[in-house]
Amino acid sequence: MSTLTPKQKQIFDYIKKYIRTKKYAPSLDDIGKHFHLVKSTVHQHILTLQQKGYLRKVGNQPRSIQLNDNKKISTLVNIPLLGTIAAGQPIEAIEDKEIIAIPKDKLPTIGNVFALRVAGSSMVDENIKDGDIVLIKQQSVAENGQKVVALIDGSEATLKKIYQEKNYIRLQPANRNFDSIIINRDRDIAIQGVVIDVISRGIDQTMNELLHPPKIKSYDPLPLNSIICGDATDQLKKIPDNSIDMVVTSPPYDGIRQYNGFSYDLHTTGQELYRVMKEGGVIAMVIQDQTKDFGKSLTSFRTIVDWCDNIGFKLFETVIYKKHGAEGAWWTKRFRVDHEYVPIFIKGKRPQFFDKEHLKIPSKHGGKTMTGCATRLTNGKTLKSKKVTINPLKCRGTIWDYTTCGDGTRLKHQHPATFPDRIPSDLIKCFCPPKGVVLDPFIGSGTTALAAIELGKKYIGIDISQEYCDLTRKRIKEEGKINSRLF
Repeated sequence: MSTLTPKQKQIFDYIKKYIRTKKYAPSLDDIGKHFHLVKSTVHQHILTLQQKGYLRKVGNQPRSIQLNDNKKISTLVNIPLLGTIAAGQPIEAIEDKEIIAIPKDKLPTIGNVFALRVAGSSMVDENIKDGDIVLIKQQSVAENGQKVVALIDGSEATLKKIYQEKNYIRLQPANRNFDSIIINRDRDIAIQGVVIDVISRGIDQTMNELLHPPKIKSYDPLPLNSIICGDATDQLKKIPDNSIDMVVTSPPYDGIRQYNGFSYDLHTTGQELYRVMKEGGVIAMVIQDQTKDFGKSLTSFRTIVDWCDNIGFKLFETVIYKKHGAEGAWWTKRFRVDHEYVPIFIKGKRPQFFDKEHLKIPSKHGGKTMTGCATRLTNGKTLKSKKVTINPLKCRGTIWDYTTCGDGTRLKHQHPATFPDRIPSDLIKCFCPPKGVVLDPFIGSGTTALAAIELGKKYIGIDISQEYCDLTRKRIKEEGKINSRLF
């Protein structure tokens, strides 16, 4: 069982009390409201508590959090984290008190215990590294060779092995690159405690990073009309909050194409996209599921549930993109696949912009006057029929026909998986405001960027593959109305 940060301990205690009181688990919304946290942050805490063995989550259903069946969970002990200790040259003693939770079996049966975070590398040969946390049993004496916290001259604290020599005290590092510290007998030195355990940063890195998140330099100004080569989540972290109006993308799902061997994380990508989207911003994702051993991977469905239940998006609609399936239909044990899903997510209550006029399609009986419209009510009753004149055009439904196999240019089809040019064009016209910014975190062959250029929108494209970044820039140069800045 690993140590908990103060916030993790608070969330765990809340969940434990909630389950014991109400006999069912709190939802992510319940936890978020109680601690004033956004859903994505709550989700990260829950994942960390799972990884540390305190919770388990059954499936992706709401209220599926369960306490782990481990008796150690009920024997957590709060101890003070008193700040930082030098594993190098002595530094000024610091007491910046926090509380961390330690499983009882890590502690001695008697005596007071406190914790310190290590700074420096002088004790690496004792497996104490920079960023680790050491548990200290408070005592004023130590035997030769024990690892101690020593306070020198009442102000400088250090972590070393102690040796009582004839005329002096030697504080010995466990790293050949560091010299011993020699303390003459006439100097003031006090032992404050002895190391009894080490919580490795390698084992508990999540805790240390949550306490001290790395500072990431943000793009300032926003890199508009640019193709950025790099990992999607790393680059999204640099984009300011609430700055993007629309996303149209198709992630490299399920390994159906090799994409130069790169991997991705749709959950983390979703978290970052939620942060950078404006209120009312829309994300449209083209996605499908791999068939393996006669079963679908369910990546599309899992992603939709995860982004809505755990990240905070709402599912506005799921469009079916109808396409040409593989010619020949040589499969004998399954159907030809001639569709992909386009889940459309919104951040907030409603889309900030919506104009579907260009999506209307001809009515079969446009201009005719017909008797009908006998609407069936929710109570089962049916209204009387009436005469109506059919409009020439009607609203497009949720099946969008793009059976335009092979559209696009020679350059476009240098990428292994493309979607029709009209998909981003139709979506941007419908959901992106006049001066909006369109983002594609998996830009691929650049189709989304070219649609944005055609419609007079600003764009940002990201791709981890240098080859595809170069391909997109070449397409923009040859086919687009403006040139992109090269990042």
